[in-house]
Formats: sequence, structure tokens, C-alpha cells
Amino acid sequence: MEALKAFIRDETLSIFRRRLADPDITEERRRMLTRLLALEEARDIRNEDNVQPEAMMRTARGE
Repeated sequence: MEALKAFIRDETLSIFRRRLADPDITEERRRMLTRLLALEEARDIRNEDNVQPEAMMRTARGE
């Protein structure tokens, strides 16, 4: 089951990055994708290092 979760996470990150690379997306969509990418990456870090979720959310929001 962990292999499936890892595959889905990697594909999700790949999709977000591909969409962010599109020069034709709106600024609103770019902000949304950037935030989603940061949250997904934070989830990976939190799972690996057991980091507090509140700290990761502040980082994702740019605080």
C-alpha cells in the first residue's frame, strides 16, 4: 500500500510542476498551484521527519 501512496504522491507533484511550467496559466491559478505544491511537499517532509503540521502550514503560506 505504501508503494501506491508514494506513486500517487509523485504523480501529483509532477502534475503540479507541469502545470506551473505552462506560460499561459492565469496568475490566480499559478498561486493556487504553488500553494498546493507547497502543501504536498510539506506533507512529504512532515511524514519523513515528523515535523509539526502547524509549522509546515505557516511555511506554505509564506509566514
